[in-house]
Amino acid sequence: MAKINHNNYLDVVDNVWTSAKEKGIMHINSEEQSFNGEKFTIKGRDLINFGTCGYLGLETHPDLIANSMELTKKFGTQLSMSRAYIRPTYIQELEELMSQVFDGNKVICYTSTSNAHISVIATIIKSNDLIILDQQVHFSVQFPCKNMKLQGTEVKMVKHSNYEMLEEMIRENYNKYNRIWYMADGVYSMHGDLPDTVILKKLLDKYPKLHLYFDDAHGMSWDGKNGAGYIYDRLGVNERIVLISTLAKGFGCVGGTAIFADSEMYRRTDVFGGPLSYSHPLSPANVGAAIASAKIHLSNDIYTYQSELKELMSYMDGKLKEKNLTNISSPDSPIYFIGSGLNKVTRNFVHRILQEGIYVNTATFPVVPNDKSGLRFTLTRHNTKSDIDLLTDAMAYHLPKAIEEEGDNVERVYTEFGFHLPKNENNLQIEPINNLNLVVEEYTTIQDINATDWDLMFKDRGNISHSGMQAMEEIFSNNDKPEENWSFHYIIIKDKNGKLVLATFFTGAIYKDDIVAQENVSKQIEEIRQNDPYYLCSKTLAMGSLFCEGDFIYLDIEHSEWRKSVNHLFDFVSKVKKDIEATAVIFRDFDEGHVLSQIIEDEGYAKMRMPNTNIIKNPKWETTNDLMALIKSKKKRDNIKQYAIRHLEKFDVKIKNQITDEEAIQYFDLFENVKKNNYAFNFFQYPKKIAKVLSKYDEWEFIEISLKENNHVVAVVYGCIGDDHYCPIIVGLDYNYIETHQIYKQAMFQMVKRGNDLNKKTTYLGLTADFEKQKYLALTVPVWAYLKVDETYNLELIESYSNI
Repeated sequence: MAKINHNNYLDVVDNVWTSAKEKGIMHINSEEQSFNGEKFTIKGRDLINFGTCGYLGLETHPDLIANSMELTKKFGTQLSMSRAYIRPTYIQELEELMSQVFDGNKVICYTSTSNAHISVIATIIKSNDLIILDQQVHFSVQFPCKNMKLQGTEVKMVKHSNYEMLEEMIRENYNKYNRIWYMADGVYSMHGDLPDTVILKKLLDKYPKLHLYFDDAHGMSWDGKNGAGYIYDRLGVNERIVLISTLAKGFGCVGGTAIFADSEMYRRTDVFGGPLSYSHPLSPANVGAAIASAKIHLSNDIYTYQSELKELMSYMDGKLKEKNLTNISSPDSPIYFIGSGLNKVTRNFVHRILQEGIYVNTATFPVVPNDKSGLRFTLTRHNTKSDIDLLTDAMAYHLPKAIEEEGDNVERVYTEFGFHLPKNENNLQIEPINNLNLVVEEYTTIQDINATDWDLMFKDRGNISHSGMQAMEEIFSNNDKPEENWSFHYIIIKDKNGKLVLATFFTGAIYKDDIVAQENVSKQIEEIRQNDPYYLCSKTLAMGSLFCEGDFIYLDIEHSEWRKSVNHLFDFVSKVKKDIEATAVIFRDFDEGHVLSQIIEDEGYAKMRMPNTNIIKNPKWETTNDLMALIKSKKKRDNIKQYAIRHLEKFDVKIKNQITDEEAIQYFDLFENVKKNNYAFNFFQYPKKIAKVLSKYDEWEFIEISLKENNHVVAVVYGCIGDDHYCPIIVGLDYNYIETHQIYKQAMFQMVKRGNDLNKKTTYLGLTADFEKQKYLALTVPVWAYLKVDETYNLELIESYSNI
């Protein structure tokens, strides 16, 4: 079977961040000609800085600047050679000072913390080790772990700071591996939350094979003795704890550090630690600043700076509580997250704060769940209490304004983040006014919907006519397996005069979360599903269903109330999602530039690429020679002649409407062959009764392809006949004849021929095998879906299965 275009986690990031860039809240160019840490100049305006991670403000310290200049004068701008050959005196001095900061433990300094992770993980982790990643551990840790999979190291993931899940995973795998590494952040950079070091210490004591690997970049300098950081202050390092920290952020410079208590780990990494040896060392300018910062860390000045920042943190915490803002961050870190809910609300909220002359960050899906995005900011010694007053006043004023302006409910948002909204004159909740011009009808079966009304909208959209929906409901009801039983949810919106404005349907079903993942990823996951069939599966509410593809929504955009009808649609989806306890919602399938695309994104849905769909606008032909004349490409004509037309005499082709029980089983088995061999669009198998049920409905037929020599059925196509279209939905194949008789290519030819013989305007050839279908003049149409999930863990775990 041919390959398809796959959705990729980074594609989702690209879509979300591109949207934020277009809104002017990310990838902003600043214009200041000098920087003292206090303000950015953006579009000619000075904005108070609440966005940088130089927590102690050391990047502007005169000692760091002076020593950076001095070493540059002495040693030039770089030493262009690997430290495997020469380690210059200034790097020796820096590493000795950093060793003192960390109580004499061995330290290696890198050009960045990311390079430190690449170097250390590749050096100390073995193929018989197990890596367990915290869900929110920094990407710079996750990235080199993908490389470790290539050497055979097992990599797993636990939900963020879920220590029960961590311990269960340790127990399950304890006798399988030599060492088990839990990798986490010391301070998480998005929500500013902290790991529970007390629990982790108990786990270390309980499980001798357990090792801890921390990225404490955001904990460095502002906390602990000598500013050695949050984790070092509470756990230190030993033979089973490795710490990666930074010369950047609170330390005030550029670079990363690896701290070892195990002499052999240090020796191996120092001798050849990947980029430590094959890339440039830190420049004299960076080292000069770092040496000056290290000396500050070894003096009493560090405690003065820490105290000043923590006084500001305490003041900020009090103001956030006073303003009843949705702060979900730890009061013990200088990173703050104010929950605002939907992406569109967050964009509005952040934009409003920027307009007030205050620079803050945004945090959106997929870093956080769709409905739980928010405003992120940091606190540094550059800030003042007056700055804090301005920021908290602005957030308290603009958060409810942004929520209401984007059509959300303030109380809902506060509840979503675990806060109570007291009722007073400043935040009275205005109940939505019912739209008397629209009538909303909701149904759970097509039987209750007028067939004429439904077919007026959907009869020529694949297999979702009124009768087609009856067949679908019958197939996916009253089955033994939960994944084979779907719930159906219809919404029809009319104006007060009975004119149709909007209609669509959703199905509730168990989805495989890797439905559009890369095939090699799904194959790995399917191996686990042999023993755990619902691994990485979610109850999903999806527009349309997994037994159809196409345009599932009727919307009269000429109607004056169409936008209000869309608001009713979102309310309907929210209610049904809650009723069926779904954790994911998907809107599909939309062409690029659809009128609803931006509206759906604004509701917090992430845009993701689906497999292309293929459509033939049937040109009428009588003979195969006529068909060949329509195809301009000689290469395509020759391919069809060689692999399809040349074999025609080998087959008997029959069109059947009524089939026997034996044929129904045979047809299902042929389809099951395809399903088992194709992970391109990964979903649960259909119920075995599907062919028998479809044979009861007049618009369904089966193209049976058998060998003339022995009447053996080698292929079958399940097709739905509409008024103006033909829609082959399912193909079944005997894989013993794939190569010898080219039966897939024969089935493709017969599908196209059948649409032509029926004299239909359009044949819908569906997903996958784009190249094969394009030979027959099919138009390949890019299709998009929009996803919203309650929790990003499954998506991140699926992404972790992919290798580089």
